[in-house]
This record gives sequence, C-alpha cells and structure tokens, in this order.
Amino acid sequence: MRIQTLQLALLLSVVSLAGCAAETTDATKEGRVGHLSSAIQGGATDTNAAHNFAVGVANRFGGVCSGTLIAPNLVMTARHCVIPPSNDESVTCSNRFPANVAASALYVTTEPNLYKAKSYYAATEIITPADSAFCGNDIALIILEKDVPASEAQPATPVVQFKMTDKRLSGSITAMGYGITNPSAEDSGQRRIRQNIPLLCIPGSKDMDCSGDMAKYSDDAAEFVTEGYVCSGDSGSGAFDQRSFDKGSPFVMGTLSRGPQTKDKCLAAIYSRTDAHAQLIIDAAKKAATQGSYELPSWTSPESVSGSSDPASETTCEGDTCTDVSSTEPASASGSTKTMTTSGCSAAPNGRRGLGGNGGNVALVGLAVAAVFAARRRRSS
Repeated sequence: MRIQTLQLALLLSVVSLAGCAAETTDATKEGRVGHLSSAIQGGATDTNAAHNFAVGVANRFGGVCSGTLIAPNLVMTARHCVIPPSNDESVTCSNRFPANVAASALYVTTEPNLYKAKSYYAATEIITPADSAFCGNDIALIILEKDVPASEAQPATPVVQFKMTDKRLSGSITAMGYGITNPSAEDSGQRRIRQNIPLLCIPGSKDMDCSGDMAKYSDDAAEFVTEGYVCSGDSGSGAFDQRSFDKGSPFVMGTLSRGPQTKDKCLAAIYSRTDAHAQLIIDAAKKAATQGSYELPSWTSPESVSGSSDPASETTCEGDTCTDVSSTEPASASGSTKTMTTSGCSAAPNGRRGLGGNGGNVALVGLAVAAVFAARRRRSS
C-alpha cells in the first residue's frame, strides 16, 4: 500500500512537535545528553536517482527521519525514529527506549523531497535490539509492505560481514539525509549530501579510541564518531564509506544516532555501528526476503576465507595514506533480537521548524529533524 502526498502532508500537519535541545554538562557517560534531531550542514541538494537508497522516513504522529534501503523491502534507521514523539527529547546513556508506535504509522520514500514525494511505502514491521539501553542500541530495521523496484533504488550494503576497521573501508564517509541545514534553520524534508567527512574515533580502537576530548561524545564500543555536518531530521541516515560510495556500490557502516551542536552549528556525529548489530540486521534481512519473495542478499552469508581479512592487519585509509586502526570487538549487541509490530519516528515538525539550541551551549542532538524522545526521557542537570 502507498499513501499519496496530500494525505501524508495532512497527517504530518496534525501534530505540533517540540524541538530537541539539551546541554552537555560533563564528559561522563551519564552526562552525554542527546537530542533526536539533526540536516546536512554545508551539503548540496541531492536529486541523483542513483542515491535513492538514502530514504526519507515520515511518521503520521509528526516528524521526519532518514534511513537506508539495505534490501528491496528493508530500511535501516535509528531506533529513536520509531518511538512516539515527546515534549521532552533530551536523553543520556542511562535512558531506555520505550515501546514503539504502530508500524502502520511509518511511511518511507526514495524521492529526494519528502514533502513533495508522489508516493510512499507503508511499513509493516520493525525490528530492534533486545537491549533497550539508549547508547549503542539506537538502530532499527523497518520491513516494508512492498518491495522497492530495482529500477527505483539499488540497496546499499551494510557492513556486517567484516568490521568497520577493515582495510576495504576508507576512514571517511558520505552523509545523506533529509534534515535541516543548521540548528536554526527550518528547511527539513529535502535530501542533501556531503562527502569526505572524516572519521574521528571508534571507542575501543587501538589507534582511534575516543579518548581525551572525544570521550565526551561516546565510549560505547557499538558506536563511532565522525565530524559533524548532520543535523535535525538526519537521524537514522547512513554513514556511507567514501571509497565504496565513489565506486557506486556503497557500504553503510552505521546509523546516525545523535551529536553535539551549538546555537548555529551541528558538530560531531555519533553513529550506531552496523557490525556491532550484524546478527540483528542479517536476521531482519532473512525475514524481509521471505516476505518479499526474493533471494537473500549476498551479505547475509558469511564471507569465504579468501574474502576475509586478517583482523590483526586491518587498516583505515585516507587518500593514499593508510594507518592501522585495529579495534577491539564491539560489545555484543547482536546476540539477541526483538521483533515488534510497532514503530515510530523522531522528526522535525513538517520540516518547518529546526532544532532548538540552548544559547551557545553544546547540546547532543539525536539527529532527527525535531521532535523525538519519549516520555521517560529527561534532561541532564
């Protein structure tokens, strides 16, 4: 089933959503406050049909998010995009995700403008990690009612067969999302792109650990941090490896969870790692393939010995320079899965309102265009 543009616009206009704003009070894990709102800052408008794997996610309860098509009827996004909007969107790592709204509340489009799209794909199911703790588990899989035709979009490949420190990956990413262009803007709904964004740190990595100033962003081994440029409404968008993106067969390494911001600038971006949730993603893909009646994606099967890399020699490369960045294994977040028939999304109200900032203070923005966290979310004092 698809829902027409006018119908969706009416649905999105019904609810008034609050912006996400919170202060980072210290560098401890408990003090890492998050919002759920964030667009590609300094990026370019993207209407390239070859990039239609970067999708927009709308919630009939209000709000806009982004996501990645990883199979004909399977979208990967942020978990905070599939919970009910709330007036209190701030979060810390001690927060836990509440129950989702009904899956029928979600709609996905591959078109470059969420509000002007001619058609949307309805969601039928959402799958999330069994662990409801916020940090490291901000990832969700949405199964669509119908397959997206290959002529419309070619799915991206999630990094689940190897680690994100593998030498096949470049150490920089492309970001694409439907969010606002800066914390004070009101221009969500249009897909934008920014390339060659540096990877800053990976918690637990041998050479790229999130230490020092980076420690205030994340110390969860199921996450990684890049430079910013993503803002409200970009929540759930993918971190696409730059090298594979340039070749036209992008690997997606994570989903945008949150990030710090000032009054007028979106700063670092924190992503949930796909390799830390490999089994969750693979199991969801198998279920989606059964429902969609198509062959399993090749990435759902283990790599052959000849195709795997030696973890001890894993490197990341920036241009022609490669550096060893072997990391510890991420915490096992994929050992168990939880299947739900409900879903929701964090968003910016009708793309007409940006993410609020607290003066010049840094706030962790849960990168989704405005409204987001649920009732039990509370501000850090």
